[in-house]
Amino acid sequence: MFIQLKDHKAHVYVKNNLDSTRDNFIFIPGAGMDHRTLSMFDLGSIEDNYNIIAIDLPGHGYTSGPLIYDVEGHTEFCLELLQHLNLSDCVFAGHSWGGLIALDLSLKASCKMTICLNIAYPFLVGDLLLDHAKGNLDQAVEFLTKYGVFKFPDVEIKTQGFGVKGSGFYGRSKGEIKSPYGTKTVESDPEREIKLYPLKRLFNQAQKEISSIDLKSCNKFRLSNDQIAKLNNVKYIFCDKDKLARYNSENIILQNLKLDEDIFILNETGHFPFFEDPVQLKAALIKVLASDASK
Repeated sequence: MFIQLKDHKAHVYVKNNLDSTRDNFIFIPGAGMDHRTLSMFDLGSIEDNYNIIAIDLPGHGYTSGPLIYDVEGHTEFCLELLQHLNLSDCVFAGHSWGGLIALDLSLKASCKMTICLNIAYPFLVGDLLLDHAKGNLDQAVEFLTKYGVFKFPDVEIKTQGFGVKGSGFYGRSKGEIKSPYGTKTVESDPEREIKLYPLKRLFNQAQKEISSIDLKSCNKFRLSNDQIAKLNNVKYIFCDKDKLARYNSENIILQNLKLDEDIFILNETGHFPFFEDPVQLKAALIKVLASDASK
């Protein structure tokens, strides 16, 4: 659905029919990604108990309007959108950069729970990745998948294309990889490119610099000590093979939290669990949500 806000025409994807008797699971995608990420999730019984909603942030997916250059600005966009949707009993869930927005949003909007997947705090993005992301989507995505993907799913996951560009994004012809911004020849492991195709195409956006903008905003985002102290009912899902957002028990936002109660770690999985191991991620999400229902 599309919702006209003050400065943006916001697109919101609703996976199932909105039912006022159900709570709302609101997903915020990671850097350079959009609502199509949700197509990779195996949510199982969660869909029976929650309205499943994914937000396209400005410059992502089908949301149009001025680009936003910091996490806090995206939080304000979400607040305006939530006000128009008039949703209550919300669970905010965000992946990677989207987890930072979910974390910030939890301090500014009423919610039942916040779930942060594969986040770091502070989320420091290195100059090498920022250089790759600057005006070159191919290089940025190659970096993210090279260091972020630990394994491929047991069953191939298909994702939707996005516009005309999406239909040919990383389609292969005799080792030549086609992308919206040109072609390249992959000589080392073209089969790997094909396996990564469903994931890589999620980064295909009309604004090719959007990944660079999102990643830069990671470096700038900080919470005050007072804000960290006010974080409440935030759950974290990490992956033991994630090289982009490693679990650190000494992290300031994880103090006094308990493993398997507030912090959940997926095994043999990298930065994109919804792609690499959606079944294991589903089990973790069901466990997380059940912990709130039991209170």
